[in-house]
Amino acid sequence: MYEITMVLGGIWFQFRQIAPYWASGLIAGSLVSVFLSGRITEKMAGLASGAFWLLPVCLASFLGIISPLCMYGTVPIIAALGKKGVPQHLLAAFMVSSILLNPNIFFFSFALGANIALTRLGLSFLSGVLAGGLVFLLFRNKELFSFERFANQTEKQKKTFFIDLFKAFKITTPYLLFGITLSALFDRYIPPEWVSGLFGARRGLGVLFATTLSIPLYVCGGGTIPLIRAWLHAGMGTGDAMAFMLAGPALKITNLSAVKMIFNAKHFILYLAYCLAFAIVAGWIIEYILT
Repeated sequence: MYEITMVLGGIWFQFRQIAPYWASGLIAGSLVSVFLSGRITEKMAGLASGAFWLLPVCLASFLGIISPLCMYGTVPIIAALGKKGVPQHLLAAFMVSSILLNPNIFFFSFALGANIALTRLGLSFLSGVLAGGLVFLLFRNKELFSFERFANQTEKQKKTFFIDLFKAFKITTPYLLFGITLSALFDRYIPPEWVSGLFGARRGLGVLFATTLSIPLYVCGGGTIPLIRAWLHAGMGTGDAMAFMLAGPALKITNLSAVKMIFNAKHFILYLAYCLAFAIVAGWIIEYILT
């Protein structure tokens, strides 16, 4: 009974610490979803492609970050934009940054500290820009995306703020509680030396461990924030945490299933390689240069 009480106390403590960031993320995400989603799509459709490709790619990556849609919502939009003639490199920039971050998760990430939240924002933006640049250089005269599965699909759905907020609350709450419970159990039963031994004592290798762990453990962005927070307090490096947060959303099974719908096997493998390489290199740069 004593152990159960201690774990429940830990869960309540974690929830009080995390709840304000989670709530602000839900509100921000719903505001963008209801009032700005249409404008984001219009801006993407209106982006020009010319000799100076970098500025449109940067704008596409930024629009991807502020897009509140999950990957199963983003993929049909990418298909619709592709049919309207939006260039592939802009679609790639939008898709990659949208996978890595959205307003909800950005605000929630402040629970890990402002420096980590802002670094996550910068790296998500950079990942989209780099993806767009590589597609512009390597696939200028080749077809990267395949939209056959979306031949007759149109997306039109009326939303209100409170309905969207309730939907976001309903979707994220189970993952949040799961993450908080895991972190409370972690705090209670896992010695901090184990974490510092896995990550801190193996500088460089910790980034590889974090990237590998992110694939099975990153179920939902909101659910992993409490766990990463506990790991950071126990000695996980910032570079390791960043690698986890970059690889996890890009390579989690649900997002991969959506991405596979618009790529053939070869291009899907290229996507996997890019996401892994970016997460690992970004983690190493932070680990060795910025910390």
